[in-house]
Amino acid sequence: MGKRDLRWLLLSPYKLSFRPPLVYVRKAIAGWPRWRSRRKWLREMRRRGAIIDSSLELRGRANIQDWVELSDGTMIERDCTFWCAEEEGNEPRLRLGTHVYVGRNTYLGAWKPLVIGDDTLIGAYSYIITGNHRFLDLHIPIRLQGYEGAAVTIGRNVWIGCHVIVLPGVTIGDGAVVGAGSVVTRSIAPEEIWSGVPARKIASRRASTNGD
Repeated sequence: MGKRDLRWLLLSPYKLSFRPPLVYVRKAIAGWPRWRSRRKWLREMRRRGAIIDSSLELRGRANIQDWVELSDGTMIERDCTFWCAEEEGNEPRLRLGTHVYVGRNTYLGAWKPLVIGDDTLIGAYSYIITGNHRFLDLHIPIRLQGYEGAAVTIGRNVWIGCHVIVLPGVTIGDGAVVGAGSVVTRSIAPEEIWSGVPARKIASRRASTNGD
């Protein structure tokens, strides 16, 4: 290697982006308590009969036991994300009933309580959130205006299709069905079938059963 090649290597972006290994060691040490808490939580949930893929991402508050509650038979597929707001004075909680199924790449966000009832199915790539960004002040960046929102409650034996978005304040009644790709902005009564953007009622399971 000539002097010209050596000079190019020293001045290249690779040199500028290099970080000493000590940085990664410090990060690993700082993240150890959170990692240990997560492993302990996973072991406890699996002991109770929950099936949780190890790729589950838990974001927000460090004390997982304080805001996540899973029940027997819950199944969480790979690459899902559970998020909990860290703001003081807020009491977010994520609670899943027995035999709840959460499809892969689903995002569940708790700024306010998010409750999912027993035997409910949530399709892959769905997004259920209880908080939105405030944006009314034109003089402050949206990212600095904080959140607003309301609790989301999903009843028992609900089927939510793939790629569904459920916005804050929505209640979905027992036995309801939400079609794939829908955006749910209003509450859904029990045993109704909704679909679309925004989602609207298209049928009733009760009427279909009765043959009306």
